Amino acid sequence: MKILAICGSPKKGNTEFMLNTVLNEITNHEKELILLREKDIKRCTGCLSCDKTNKCVIEDDMQELYPKIKETDLMIIATPNYFDNVTGLLKDFIDRTNPFYETDVLEGKKVVALVVGGGKIENSKRVVDQALTYFIKAHKRELIDSMCFKALKQDDLKSNQEAINQLKQLGQKINELK
Repeated sequence: MKILAICGSPKKGNTEFMLNTVLNEITNHEKELILLREKDIKRCTGCLSCDKTNKCVIEDDMQELYPKIKETDLMIIATPNYFDNVTGLLKDFIDRTNPFYETDVLEGKKVVALVVGGGKIENSKRVVDQALTYFIKAHKRELIDSMCFKALKQDDLKSNQEAINQLKQLGQKINELK
């Protein structure tokens, strides 16, 4: 199984920590971590070229990510909660997956969603329930798990043993997937 982990945070902190904690537990599968902050991903211009060709005409780092997205069996998407939504980085990434919209290219592939925010957990759950669930359904994927954590300061999760245990258990659960 191929796993692609997408980190939507513009800085190194809790979001990347969540992903690394999960990924460190996964030993049975091929895995790759993509830090969107290190990629040059331009905004979708709404030109609709991809509606006709299923290919985006914008030349940037998304061109290298498209084959990885197609080949992956499980995508782990992690984002901080920014104003009860995904970050701008992750939103640009989501928008640029439009070439797969209304196709069967990603049908049935699995997704795990991780969200961390400084406010109420309910607000981060709204990020999963609204922005991420729609993205997943639009590509005919399957959300197999989601977790939301509260952390305000950049390294808060590193001292939250309960969160660490939950993330490790998620990694072990993913290990068992075929």
